Amino acid sequence: MKKIIILCLLTYSFPTFGQEDEKPIQWDISGFVDLYYGQDFREPMAGDRFPFLYNHNRKNRPSINLALVTVQLKSKYFRANLGIQQGTYAQDNLSEEPKALRWIHQANVGVALDQNQSLWLDVGVLPSHIGFENAISTKNLTLSRSLIAENSPYFETGARLKWKMNQRWDFAFLVLNGWQRIRFIPGKAAPSFGTRATYTPNENTTLNWSTFLGTDQPAESGTYLYFSNLFGKFRLDQKWNLIIGLDVGNRTVEGDFNPTWWGTSLILQRQFSGKFASAIRYEYYHDPFQAIATSLNNWGIETGGISLNTDWTLGKVAILRLEGRYLTGPSLGRDNRNSTDFFLLGSIEFTLN
Repeated sequence: MKKIIILCLLTYSFPTFGQEDEKPIQWDISGFVDLYYGQDFREPMAGDRFPFLYNHNRKNRPSINLALVTVQLKSKYFRANLGIQQGTYAQDNLSEEPKALRWIHQANVGVALDQNQSLWLDVGVLPSHIGFENAISTKNLTLSRSLIAENSPYFETGARLKWKMNQRWDFAFLVLNGWQRIRFIPGKAAPSFGTRATYTPNENTTLNWSTFLGTDQPAESGTYLYFSNLFGKFRLDQKWNLIIGLDVGNRTVEGDFNPTWWGTSLILQRQFSGKFASAIRYEYYHDPFQAIATSLNNWGIETGGISLNTDWTLGKVAILRLEGRYLTGPSLGRDNRNSTDFFLLGSIEFTLN
């Protein structure tokens, strides 16, 4: 039934707008590689860091976080994206998917539903509508991802209706097959839903509110997730950028136990020149009952920390990045005692367009 509806929309949309409005399909192929090495001063042996991290999660050995090739097609009323990936990000973040599906970074098609291209319907594996951080490192102010980003979706599968009301307001409504999944949840499962509202009063300010209502388990489990993400991005002047984010979520299960989690991140970046920048981040994450994130000791996560990031642009295709990150909390060790972790992370990233 869903396929029939999509085909009808495609058939209906293009003839209505007229052949004189059509433009040739534009192709764009790009590549991205993120090579990294991380030194963990708490545990010098090579291996994985924490089960609640999904980027740059190998320690004391060189690794590839993300190797990505993306093909984009676009005309006036049609667009399509296909991204093929590998690396430790794909291994960790898609560990519940079959190995063949771990190659998929995104795979979607979209059609404009009006002449002004302000209303779009996109279907497939889509980038997440939640948060301000991306799986592609160069699109973020910091090298590593905030704890709130690591424990919310990077991608989602379903249909997205996106409406650009005007230059200031942008809205999206999504019907999804669960919380960051490609395959459908086993057994009988109801759809999940997402919303996004973005307000951009000027070129220096972006305010966003995203929500998720659904589940990550079969329907018979009686589990539902209620999630809200708020963030603001501010360009303070030509040299300073500020991002503030807040996540709050609740897992409702049968009975009286309904654990809640929340987290926050604040990032301040200074652009010293066109080739050199530095960012400092404070973050805190509180999920004491493992409602959404998994700890080493099965006691939940109560972790805070600070990081300092530096970026050097090398030519037109490469960025060298170095970050020191300090975390503290009872979720970092094998027992429930308070622990600290200092991780020094270096990366060289190549972007080819």
